Amino acid sequence: MWLTLSVIFFLVEYATTWLEVVTLGGLVAGAVIEGFIVNMGLGLMWLIVSKPFKQAELSEAMAMYTELAKAIVVVAAFVWEGVITLAKLMPGYTMHTTLPHLIFLLLVYPLVGIVLEILIRKRSNLVNGN
Repeated sequence: MWLTLSVIFFLVEYATTWLEVVTLGGLVAGAVIEGFIVNMGLGLMWLIVSKPFKQAELSEAMAMYTELAKAIVVVAAFVWEGVITLAKLMPGYTMHTTLPHLIFLLLVYPLVGIVLEILIRKRSNLVNGN
């Protein structure tokens, strides 16, 4: 999961000018770190959301607006903290905070992570016979 999140982050940041990085290797390293941090946020999300949300299919989970909002807030907090940490600690990182970048970081990227997590957990449960 962390690798998938890292690749998504890398592709978006590489294709845009939202996050300026001096080297491609630095962007790869930052994307791997960001994917790991977001993956930790997804783990915490599963501790906070309700049992019906955990057991719901993807379409049902997306209709549970309160639980979905809680999930997005938790994951978005990890996304934001990860990006801020990268911009402060990694050499050559400059973050350009524009409205599209904020929408990506605080809504789209967390929602993609949540959807992927639900799909992976459902597939895992089907394979394990649960």
